[in-house]
Amino acid sequence: MEADRVRDFVTILKTGAISTVYQPIISLESGSILGYEALSRITIPQCELSIEDLFKIAAQQYKLWELEQLCRAKAVENAACKPCNTKLFINVDPNIIHDPNIFQGFTRGKLKQYGLCPDDIVFEITERSAINHMDTFTAALTHYQSQHFKIAIDDFGSGYSGMNRVCAFSPNFIKIDMQLIRNINTDTVKKSAVAAIVKFCKDSGIKTIAEGIETEAELNTLIDLSIDYGQGYFLAKPEKNFIDISKENQIFLETANLAKHSNGILGEIGILAQKKHCILENDNVFGIYSAMKKDANITEVCVLDANHFICGMLTRNYIFERFSGQFGYDLSKRIKANKLISHDFLVVNKKMPIEKAAELAMSRELSSVYDAIAVTDNNSYYGIVTIKDLLTSTINIQVNRAKCSNPLTGLPGNTEIQKLISTKIVEKNQYSLIYIDIDNFKPYNDAYGFTMGDQMITILGNILKQCTERTEFVGHIGGDDFVIISDRHCTESYCKKIIDLFTLKTKLLYTNEDAENGFIISRNRNGFTDTFPLATISIAVVTNEYKNFEALDELSKVIAHTKKIAKMESGNSIVII
Repeated sequence: MEADRVRDFVTILKTGAISTVYQPIISLESGSILGYEALSRITIPQCELSIEDLFKIAAQQYKLWELEQLCRAKAVENAACKPCNTKLFINVDPNIIHDPNIFQGFTRGKLKQYGLCPDDIVFEITERSAINHMDTFTAALTHYQSQHFKIAIDDFGSGYSGMNRVCAFSPNFIKIDMQLIRNINTDTVKKSAVAAIVKFCKDSGIKTIAEGIETEAELNTLIDLSIDYGQGYFLAKPEKNFIDISKENQIFLETANLAKHSNGILGEIGILAQKKHCILENDNVFGIYSAMKKDANITEVCVLDANHFICGMLTRNYIFERFSGQFGYDLSKRIKANKLISHDFLVVNKKMPIEKAAELAMSRELSSVYDAIAVTDNNSYYGIVTIKDLLTSTINIQVNRAKCSNPLTGLPGNTEIQKLISTKIVEKNQYSLIYIDIDNFKPYNDAYGFTMGDQMITILGNILKQCTERTEFVGHIGGDDFVIISDRHCTESYCKKIIDLFTLKTKLLYTNEDAENGFIISRNRNGFTDTFPLATISIAVVTNEYKNFEALDELSKVIAHTKKIAKMESGNSIVII
């Protein structure tokens, strides 16, 4: 049996019986394609070997390099058909990454034959394999990255490496193993593990890719966890050609992200979008080159298909680069737009919050961080937003917000609070209004002074910001009254976290004697000395889980009643209606 397997391996190696399919790796924010993983397939009919079997036999037969070379050659020979500015992910065994033959196969001259450059290549190093010579391996990765190749750690969470070893690799991407992704929507342990990986990667400047996405529920969970990119049969299957994401999945991703980021307080990005000159994918690029030469304000153009969907973007710098040089003009003047367009551009729905669009724009690679943002409406072209317009408008909005913000905490005040509550009533999506105020604050303020009172208010404001998620709104009504507006139905455990932190942090605001006694001595409303408990907080929560409110006045009455009930309880209290 083993002899048959080795014979099949030798036949595959001699005849080159390997083909390549390409699976898209897709942004879970915008739906744009980052790149394609090259996956090898055996072409001998009825062969029982898998690709994994093939590499195991190759290692046993000391033919690992020969097999790597064959798979790599097949992967790059069709690269000329790869969409412009997308990346090609190529699997490489970690124990041969230091072999000089690897780099010889990826010199600029070799890559140019296939229409590639080093920046297009991402070496996927699998974490399933033990690395025999760590120092040599790390030095090899550093060498490739200095040549502008990218590095991805594949199958993260399945094998030998820990977070500390990843730090040593300094990869550009981490691909989270599909075993962690499978049924993540129902597995709290997997969800926690992936959330920890995401936080680590964001802090380290590493992009995350979820592998093996097979269901809508898995995808929704990964979007909620802020995974950067996804790959799997639910998004797109591997194909011989470099396929695009379907319009249905594009719209699905846009809708899911809009739901996630629905609480923007700067407004929607669509209000900044301007309709600019566009061209069709079959138009000649010479016309736009001529227009750009005459008008310096044309910094980019969107390329559309017949249905008005955005196919890609052409920037001024890229167009001028193509038409420069001794032969650039003659070679480029007859090229159609679809041959030059960049698919690696930022596209967002017009309803995306401005602050989220700004975050996405600033997280791009340095080479494209100043490119315009394409804006869509139902996946059709709506306009573009230049980075200059985005920054200028954001600054103006922030200045206006600052005028309405509380000067002590810097949190939005009543104008923004009422505006957002009214929006929630109209939208009728699930929400919670969480009112928080400090009990026994006046006696503390009288006994310890205004400076310490302000410090207690500031601490509560910081705790609320710490406890809320990125999409939740925190406002300061005034004095010691705050509000959180959440896009989910609040639970008691959520409120208890706020209370526990407040209790812990405000103990430091008392003298040791008062803290041990559990009370302070201050003057009551009649001016007489009295004892008062230490400060606690009352939390009143109103949701639309059981009742939809039709007007702000109606909701305000329920909030006032709920606050009254909460304040009647002694000590820390939570009342949820």
